Amino acid sequence: MALLNKHLENIHFQDKHFIGTVTFKNEELALPDGTKMALGMDDGHWVLIYQRPAEQHMKVYKYDHHDKKIMVDQKAGQEKDLDEFMAHLSYFFENTRTEDLVTLLPPQG
Repeated sequence: MALLNKHLENIHFQDKHFIGTVTFKNEELALPDGTKMALGMDDGHWVLIYQRPAEQHMKVYKYDHHDKKIMVDQKAGQEKDLDEFMAHLSYFFENTRTEDLVTLLPPQG
């Protein structure tokens, strides 16, 4: 049962060749604290969908790695939002088992 962060050690996250979404492979799976997340990446633009347990609302973080800017739910974010985004990412990477995930890639063509 490998954790996701072990597979990410050698990945360059600004890689322009990776476009896709990493998410749980079914609705029943969640992180140890009950949160659910999905991460989309496209040339340094990251979108993190975050949902706390027992809440209907999903928070959407959009991070532009090139400009170091973050938006939360379509509103300009602040430094605290960037810190929160990074903390969520770290938790996702450190606590997700690779066998619980699926990678969705855009259609080729």
